[in-house]
Amino acid sequence: MTPLNGIRVLDLTHAHAGPLCTLYLAGMGAEVIKIEPLQGEMNRLFPPLIKGQSPYFQFLNRGKKGVTLNLKDPRGIQIFKNLVRLCDVVIENFSPGAMDRLGLGWEELQRLNPRIIYCSISGFGYYGPWRDRKSFDPIAQATSGYSEVAREEINPNGPPVFCPEAIGDTIPGLTAIIGILAALNQRQITNEGQRIDIAQMDAMIATMQSFSFHTFANTTYHGQVSRVNIAGLHHVKDGWVVFSLTAGRIMDSFMAMLGVEEEPTREEVANWCFGKTRDEVVEILNKIGVPVGPVLKLDEVQACDHAKAREMFVKVEHPVLGSFIEPGFPIKSLSWVGDVSGPAPLLGQHNEEVLHNLLGLSRSDVDILLNEGVI
Repeated sequence: MTPLNGIRVLDLTHAHAGPLCTLYLAGMGAEVIKIEPLQGEMNRLFPPLIKGQSPYFQFLNRGKKGVTLNLKDPRGIQIFKNLVRLCDVVIENFSPGAMDRLGLGWEELQRLNPRIIYCSISGFGYYGPWRDRKSFDPIAQATSGYSEVAREEINPNGPPVFCPEAIGDTIPGLTAIIGILAALNQRQITNEGQRIDIAQMDAMIATMQSFSFHTFANTTYHGQVSRVNIAGLHHVKDGWVVFSLTAGRIMDSFMAMLGVEEEPTREEVANWCFGKTRDEVVEILNKIGVPVGPVLKLDEVQACDHAKAREMFVKVEHPVLGSFIEPGFPIKSLSWVGDVSGPAPLLGQHNEEVLHNLLGLSRSDVDILLNEGVI
């Protein structure tokens, strides 16, 4: 049995942070019902489209049930409310106030289901001077200080630097999972639901150790590391390696391996690396206990024996795209296995299953709702 077996989630999210959160909830066994507008959520059209399907949407929405619902139609609102009564969690990442305008805010959902856990993800949260500002990943990276810290590390004289992966969405999405799991546990004690408010800016700030370095030493974590460390990224014959050298046993072992009595310069370390292959450097440094890793390209990561042993890539079978490989589930347990190998739903794929099996609507009623633009 998986840890979230029996938990049902209504997923109103789009883009990245919310769908990532519900992807992992589904991976831990929750039944995730993804509610989309009739035209589908925005990432269905994120390029490049392969056979009409977006790789981005496929990555984020595996293992979910897809239901289309027109929340501008009173019948659509009523269907949503009926689903809320049967669910444990509602998660959305609209702008603050949007759910209230639909008549689906926290107070109303709590009235319908006092045990409901209602999680919102937004750029700046549900209170504060910036509450009504919109945000996506780069805005979260910028306003949290992350892109400025990256600039200081990579090119102090250049412009701010943004992580190419959506870290300003990913960290808030994972933070939302923590809040939801905590609320589920608290509900076991109180039998009451909970309101969870996750801001992208908050989540990014909370994970940045550079603020502590800034407070105490007027530097950043990355700036501090670059000043005291001669390691980092080094060029080798066939690519790049990265390793860490900290004062004490690790540095002593490294100096003994080089046969020097004083700490070498970065140029000396670079010269030692450059004459060797990536595998040679990794093998030598690993044997003496130096943290080291090769810089791998994506196809090399997929072919990596260790990633395979950890089942970090899974085969997905999709009705349109066929078989393809996606990242696996990262939490390993002795008593359960997370599963993210189910395909993302086609648009409205599970309309009949959810409305007929869960809400008890007849198939003719479902057909009427479909023909009249409610689903």
